[in-house]
Amino acid sequence: MVLHSLYVDAGAVDRGKCGKPVARHIRGVSSNVVSRVAGVIGVLLTLGCALPPPKPVLIYVPPSVTLDAGGTVRRPPGVVSNSRTFWEAMASLDTGYVTRHQVTDAQLAFARALGLIMTGRTDDAALALDRLRRQSADSLVNAASRVLVTAMLQYHDNWSMLAGLSPGVRRDSADIDDRSRANVEAWAAAFRNVPAKQISFPTSAVSVELLLSPSGAPMIPVSINGTVRMFWLDTGSSMSIVASDVAADVGVKALVNDTLEIVTATGRVPATPGSIARLQLGGLNISNVTAMIVATELMQVRLGDGTDLRMAVRIDGVIGFDIISRLDMRIDYVNRRVTMARPERVNPPPGGRNLFWVGTPIVRLVTSKGIPLHFNLDTGAQETYSTDGLLLKTKARTFQGERRLVGGLAGLTIVHGRFVDELRVTTGGRRLLLRKLLVFAPAYSTFVGLDGVLGSDVGRSGVVRIDATNGIFALEPQPYDRGLRIKS
Repeated sequence: MVLHSLYVDAGAVDRGKCGKPVARHIRGVSSNVVSRVAGVIGVLLTLGCALPPPKPVLIYVPPSVTLDAGGTVRRPPGVVSNSRTFWEAMASLDTGYVTRHQVTDAQLAFARALGLIMTGRTDDAALALDRLRRQSADSLVNAASRVLVTAMLQYHDNWSMLAGLSPGVRRDSADIDDRSRANVEAWAAAFRNVPAKQISFPTSAVSVELLLSPSGAPMIPVSINGTVRMFWLDTGSSMSIVASDVAADVGVKALVNDTLEIVTATGRVPATPGSIARLQLGGLNISNVTAMIVATELMQVRLGDGTDLRMAVRIDGVIGFDIISRLDMRIDYVNRRVTMARPERVNPPPGGRNLFWVGTPIVRLVTSKGIPLHFNLDTGAQETYSTDGLLLKTKARTFQGERRLVGGLAGLTIVHGRFVDELRVTTGGRRLLLRKLLVFAPAYSTFVGLDGVLGSDVGRSGVVRIDATNGIFALEPQPYDRGLRIKS
C-alpha cells in the first residue's frame, strides 16, 4: 500500500538465435521493505536449443531520464486510444472510451467520475464514486469505485468519512480478522479524531538544503516539535513515516494501543498510527500531521547485496505524498536545494495536466505516436525503470545486459535482464529521453496499468517540479549558469 520493493518480471519469454523460446528465470533480492532499494540477480536458461544465448552487454552507465535536445514542444502529440475493452481503457485513464463505444450506465458514471479525478475535481469525484459503490449493481464498478473513493478520501484527510464506509465488497469471513489490521478503514478509525491538517505558508517561497541518501533518495531537514531530523522526500509513500526511536525523542505518541500493519511486497510491516502536532519545513509550518510509526530496526537501507548488516543506513523518517501533494515543490538535485511554495491554481495549466492521484501519484508520458504511458512517481525508488507494459505498447528496442551496482565497503550487486535502449517521450510541454531502463515489474498493484516508475534519478539533468494541485509534473532546465552560482 504505502511501501514497496521491486522484483524482476519472470513471466516474459524471449526468442533465442534458433527461434525456440528462451525462458528467463529471474530471482529478486530485496534489501528491505522500507528502503525500496532492490537488487536483482538473473539467470538465463536455454530450453531446446543447442546454441548458447548471446553474452549480455555490460552496462557501465545507470539509467537516465534527461531533457531531450529538442527542447520545448510547440504542439504536444495528441493522445491516441488503443483500448479494446472498457476496463482496459479505465486502467489506461482513457475516459474518452465511453464516447466511442457502447457502455452501461454504471460504466458511463464510473468513467465520468474518473474524469473528475483527472481534472483535479477530487471532492466531486469522491461524492460520485461513493454513490456508485453504494448503488451500483455492477460488482466490478462497485469494487473499483470503492478502491478510488478510499483513495480520494485519504487524499483529503477525510478520515471520519473513510472510517464510516460500509463494506463495499463481501469477503470470505475467514479473511476478515487476518486482513483487518492492514485495512485502510482500520487506519482511518485511528485517525478520525485528528484535527484537519493545517499548512501556514510564508509570503515567499521556502528553500532548504537537499542531501542525497546512500540510495539516491532526496532528504531535507525537518523540525518535529522543535527537534531537527533528516527525512526522505518520498512521493511513493502515501503517508508520512517516523522511526519509533525518533517518535519517542520528539514526542510523537501512538493514537491507539493496537498495532496495525502496512501491506508490502515482501509481507506485512507492523506500524502504529500517530499524529505530529507541529512539523516545519524551513519557514513552512504544518500542524496535525497523521503519520505511521515504524520500528527503528525496519527503517534502514542496506547497500550492496543487502546481506551485510554493517552496510545498513538508517532512516529517521519520510515526508510522504500527503504533504508533498499540498505544495508547489521544486527539487534541484544538482544544486542541492528544495524550494516549496503555496500552489496557485491555474486552470488549465500550461501543457495540460499530467500528474494524477489514483491512490498513488501517476505521471503521463506520451510517445511521438501519441501512445500514453503511465509511470508511478516514486522519489524514494533508487532508479527509474520500465515494465513489460511499456514494451507491449511502444515496441521499444531492448537488449540483454547486466549492470554492476557498487554499494559501499566493496558491496557489489550484478543485475541481469532486459534493458530499453532509448525512448523519446513528451510530458509537461517538454521532450524527455529515456535511456538504458531495466525492465522490472512492480511488486504492488494499483488501479492504473503501470508502464514504469520514475525514481530518484529523474532529476539528474534538471529540476523536478511537483504541483499536485494543478496536476503538474515537469523536468525543468537548470536555472543556473554553472556550479552553484545563481543567475543574478
